[in-house]
Amino acid sequence: MTAKKIFMFLLGLLTVIGGMYCAGTPGMTFLSMVWVIGFVMFFHAIEELVTYGEKKRLGLADGWNLAGAIIALLCGLAIIISGQAELVTGATLLYFLFVWLIAAGITGIFAAFKLKKHQDTGVAAIDSFTGKWGWFVLLGIIMIIAGCFGFAHPILSMLSIGFIVGIDIMVAGINMMVRAFTAA
Repeated sequence: MTAKKIFMFLLGLLTVIGGMYCAGTPGMTFLSMVWVIGFVMFFHAIEELVTYGEKKRLGLADGWNLAGAIIALLCGLAIIISGQAELVTGATLLYFLFVWLIAAGITGIFAAFKLKKHQDTGVAAIDSFTGKWGWFVLLGIIMIIAGCFGFAHPILSMLSIGFIVGIDIMVAGINMMVRAFTAA
C-alpha cells in the first residue's frame, strides 16, 4: 500500500469518526453549521470593507454596499461571539427552511399540473418528463408536510438536520476509504 493510499484511508477514517460525532451530537452539529455561517458573514464583510474603496472608485459600490458590509460584520461577530445570537440565528434559519419547504411544495404541485397539460406532445423527451407529473405532485405534498412538521416540531427538525449531516459526512469518509483501495 502506497503512502498516498494510506493517507487517503486515514483521512477517510478520520472523516467517518467526525461524522459519527456529528450524528451522535446532532444539536451541536446544527449549531456548528450556524457558527460557520457567522464566520462566512464576518469574512465576507471584511472582504467588502477592504475592497470598498476600489469598488467605489470603479463605480461598483455605493453607501448601500458599505452599510451592508458593516451590518454583515456586526451580525457575523454577534453569531460567533454570542451564544444567544447563535440560537436565534439557528431558529430563524430553521423557520426559513420550513417556509421554503412549504412554498416549494406548493409551487411544485402547480408546476406538476402545468406539466400534465403538456403531455402527449409527440416529442419523446418531453413526454417522458411530463409523464412523471404525478411524482412531482407527490414530492410537493411531501415537502408541504415536512414544512408543516417542522413548524410543529422545530427541535426534532433541528436534531434531524444535524443527524443527517453526520450520516452524510460518514458516507463521504467511507467513500474516501474505498477510493484508497481502488486508486491507482
